[in-house]
Amino acid sequence: MKDLIKILSAVLLVTAINACTLQEVPDPTNGGGAITITAQTVQEQDVTNTPGTKTTLSGVETHWKGVDSYPGNPDKIGIFSPQARTTEGGSNAVKNAEFTAQTSAKSSNFTGTMFWGADGNHDFYAYYPRNPGFSGERTEVPISLASAQSQSAAGNTDHIGALDYMVATPLTVARGGAVNFTFNHVFSIMEFQITGSGSLSAVRLTGTNALACTGTIDLIQTPGVDDIAYTIAQTSTSQTVTVTLGSAASLSTTTAVSVFMMILPGTQSGDITIELEIGGSWKSMTKTPPAGGFVRGKKYNIAVLHDSRDGNLYSYKTIGTQVWMTENLAYLPSVVGPGTGSNSTAYYYVYGYDGTDVDAAKATSNYTTYGVLYNWPAAMSGAASSSADPSGVQGICPTGWHLPSDVEWTTLSDNLGGEYEAGGKMKETGTSHWTSPNTGATNESGFTALPGGYRNGDGAFGNIGIIGLWWSSTEYLTDTAWGRGLYYLDSGVGRANGNKGGGFSVRCLRDLKRKLYNHG
Repeated sequence: MKDLIKILSAVLLVTAINACTLQEVPDPTNGGGAITITAQTVQEQDVTNTPGTKTTLSGVETHWKGVDSYPGNPDKIGIFSPQARTTEGGSNAVKNAEFTAQTSAKSSNFTGTMFWGADGNHDFYAYYPRNPGFSGERTEVPISLASAQSQSAAGNTDHIGALDYMVATPLTVARGGAVNFTFNHVFSIMEFQITGSGSLSAVRLTGTNALACTGTIDLIQTPGVDDIAYTIAQTSTSQTVTVTLGSAASLSTTTAVSVFMMILPGTQSGDITIELEIGGSWKSMTKTPPAGGFVRGKKYNIAVLHDSRDGNLYSYKTIGTQVWMTENLAYLPSVVGPGTGSNSTAYYYVYGYDGTDVDAAKATSNYTTYGVLYNWPAAMSGAASSSADPSGVQGICPTGWHLPSDVEWTTLSDNLGGEYEAGGKMKETGTSHWTSPNTGATNESGFTALPGGYRNGDGAFGNIGIIGLWWSSTEYLTDTAWGRGLYYLDSGVGRANGNKGGGFSVRCLRDLKRKLYNHG
């Protein structure tokens, strides 16, 4: 039949990060005939590594589910065209026409039929996954993202393919021309990379704005080049998304367990809360969402360490060749006021707290924000001084982590351009915690240094908001040890020695110098 439209090739390719270039297509036949539809996705973009999500994940590539491997459940897309027809010479416009993937691969032929209408341009709209029960207009296609998501096992991504929703960029094609669809992801992906100890059974994310919803979407929308979020007419929303593992995962201090979550893009008006269910109990932490909000079609990696000693959760990040905590250590086995001190006995302090009640100290805002101040004996936990790389001193750090030596601190500053500019790249931006002007602060390293102040040798707390000080494992003289300091009026990082009886913050460094997680 001359005017039969055969969807011969709907190809989704993983191309460059956040880029999409159309394939070459055959010249259109005169006056109609067979038409080739070529479709590809914009790849999910990640801060460091970017897998796609359509529809199964295999390394860094995305794969369709075709009838060759999934004869009972292949992928299907729905196509609309107000000018095309459901039958040859008919009058019914195409609404939600079904086309099916044939091959399980990153590229696949799709089969289905519809017919050219009258002469003139034809508009085409498409989405995935096709809703077989929908018979309405392209302006109100049902869309949903569940707040309760299930992942069969650690590292498995099958559920992401099932949750993925894509909309093709609208096309206008001359009758008989080639149709080249580009599919765009509507949602965002979170990957939680979790280390530590214990049995992990679920991960929960709570925001101040919607993270899941049901509603309808207008396929006529054009997302633009800046990954602008699609507008969804929401009928119900949830500020919480929970991923439950089908089988609990045993956490390791050396290999990250990955849990994947699909969320709505968009801004969050406040901090987000991350909760892990470990051993039947929920542990939580708060994080600042990305500036500008979560962007559709991007994947966000969140590395979380679970400290089994007290249940605290910590973020961490690879900086150069090292993996650093991006928060001050908050392990607090005991506490004293600033008037108690020693160069040889371990003592623990919380800035502004003068007492011995651990629970009361933990209830303060300074503990929540800045963690614990340790004298050097407490930071070392009885270990001998070390100037090695790595230090080999676990000290007060969790298992699998260590107190950095003086040379390891130098490696960090060298990786960030040297001591004169590294401080700015390490400091948290803004003046929520740092006193203005917080000179040179960009935090481009992600270290997120905070000005937690100190406990001085005279038995007093000082300079919170002004300065942050951190211990190394390297002794200088009998009563002093090396550390690093950042200052509100300077973009450099200072190398200085402090009295061992002083109270400094601690940042821990991961034992293994390798990437925590790698897709490929």
